Amino acid sequence: MAELKDLTNHDSVRDQIRQYSNLISLTADNLQDLKARVKSLDNGNYEQELDAINQAQSKLYEALKALELD
Repeated sequence: MAELKDLTNHDSVRDQIRQYSNLISLTADNLQDLKARVKSLDNGNYEQELDAINQAQSKLYEALKALELD
């Protein structure tokens, strides 16, 4: 990821935003994988954890939408 000191113009700012968008997207994907693994567990009720994962994913997708650039 670019250093903040490298922010010198619109292109560098857009590049930084794209990098953060990629990081957010990767995190959302990782949460999806985590959710699938939790669902595969057969030794308890994980509804609270699954709800937390769903809420976090939803907020990440909102952040991605907010960072969309034309």
